[in-house]
This record gives sequence, C-alpha cells and structure tokens, in this order.
Amino acid sequence: MPKFRPSVPMSELRDKMSDADKQKHETTYQASRGGHFPTKDKPVPGTPRS
Repeated sequence: MPKFRPSVPMSELRDKMSDADKQKHETTYQASRGGHFPTKDKPVPGTPRS
C-alpha cells in the first residue's frame, strides 16, 4: 500500500507551475482590505488612458 503525505509544501506546488500560471494567480497583500487579493493590471508608461 503506498504512503501518502499529509500535506504538500507550497514551494513544491509553485515549482510545478508555468510562468503564465504564476502570473495568472499572482496576488498582493492589502492590509486595508485584510488579506491577499488578485493584482490589478498596472498601467504602462506612455500609453493614453481610455
């Protein structure tokens, strides 16, 4: 019978993700809102606002 680990380290899971997946699931900590939330698209300098 195989042995199963009770938990998997987050670093191991993160290493298996592709760069695109890492950017897609990226979060930032916002103390005023009380936790980690998805990042918003940052404006690119030199592009006009729409």
